[in-house]
Amino acid sequence: MTLIVDSGSTKTSWCFAFLPDTKSADGARTVTTEGLNPAVMSAEEVEEKIAKALNHCLQSLSISAADVDNVFFYGAGCIAGRAGVVSESISSILVDAKIYVADDLLGAARALCGHKSGIACILGTGSNSCLYDGENIVAHTPALGYVLGDEGSGAVLGRKFLNAVLKQTLPENIRKRFLQESGLDMAEVINRVYRSPAPNRFLASMSKYIHGYLDEKEVRDIVIDNFEDFIRNNILAYGDEFRTINVVGSIAYHYKEQLTEAASRNGFQIGKIIKSPIEGLIEYHMS
Repeated sequence: MTLIVDSGSTKTSWCFAFLPDTKSADGARTVTTEGLNPAVMSAEEVEEKIAKALNHCLQSLSISAADVDNVFFYGAGCIAGRAGVVSESISSILVDAKIYVADDLLGAARALCGHKSGIACILGTGSNSCLYDGENIVAHTPALGYVLGDEGSGAVLGRKFLNAVLKQTLPENIRKRFLQESGLDMAEVINRVYRSPAPNRFLASMSKYIHGYLDEKEVRDIVIDNFEDFIRNNILAYGDEFRTINVVGSIAYHYKEQLTEAASRNGFQIGKIIKSPIEGLIEYHMS
């Protein structure tokens, strides 16, 4: 049995599949647990979270640790120096398994492009992008996080929207509707962004309101502008060979129309858009 893991800051998907016998994600069994980011966690925290999540998966699916032969773990924050912490945490439970750990961007590229070359991106709570040769990442514009970068992400979209609400550059009807529906005011926004944990998740959570206001031109413009910033500041660096952008993530999935418009304005087209990389990763590791 093979375990394929897609781990982001918000959630982690643990997919158990009998590869190469499994022909699609329909034949696999997946459990979702809380997010994990080793780059901003201590080794003890990583070990504790992985042990809790993995034991939960094994128990809920009635799978023995001895049945898992291979693990492919793709995760946010699995950068050099932190991948080993993840590998050791998994191996303490799956003692007989061969374990491969890579960052979530390579997982996204393999899910989107398979064994073909192309541009692969993540547009979720955060954002990222790369040029992929069908096996590995060959060029990468640093994402820099939601303070310095992360253009196109849910966090930056939320930041732009809240800026427009609180600085009163949006029409009054939109502002009033949002403030009433969300129950937020300026003091609470400041508290959530500057004094509470996970401000990026709070900012990205504004998407549930923004998506409901897409019939308003001013809100659509904010969404499109966010995607255009992503393309100009990240994708143009990969040159002219590839003009198709493939994307995974909830923001890309729910704002397909606006993403397509932003790409068209900058001479690109949108190829594959998927909400989650799991199915694509199963297909990649099957072949």
